[in-house]
Amino acid sequence: MHTLITPPQVPYPPRYIIDPVAFFIALIGGPLLFTALSFWVLLIPVFALILGGPVYLVVGTPILLWYLRDHDGDPIDLAVLGLIAMGCVGLLVPLAAAFTGDGDLLASGLILSGFGMIFAMAWAYCFGRIYQHLRRDFFAKPRRM
Repeated sequence: MHTLITPPQVPYPPRYIIDPVAFFIALIGGPLLFTALSFWVLLIPVFALILGGPVYLVVGTPILLWYLRDHDGDPIDLAVLGLIAMGCVGLLVPLAAAFTGDGDLLASGLILSGFGMIFAMAWAYCFGRIYQHLRRDFFAKPRRM
């Protein structure tokens, strides 16, 4: 029986509690790890880190926080999520080019979005590996809220 003081139980699904330390270390460490392992490829990952890092932080952080509430954080799933998220961001390029009528924006934006999809998958995969490695056991099981 419930009263005004104790409301009835709402059947919330179990959710994961995000480990904040592991999350922020993985958030910064994922792109840095991938860049450190692959910088020798014509220095493209270094420029990708400079150009795509702010987009990764602004777009990726809320998406990762939203996704990790309900899912374990498997690196492959996160890589697919990164590809989908960057694909959605890449859809804004043709819209902006059509709105402004700038053909150069369309060409350069699609090239950067194509590279962005590759790096979004790689960075999200590295994020997932680091996050799963650093996450403490308390945060590895879904809990009822």
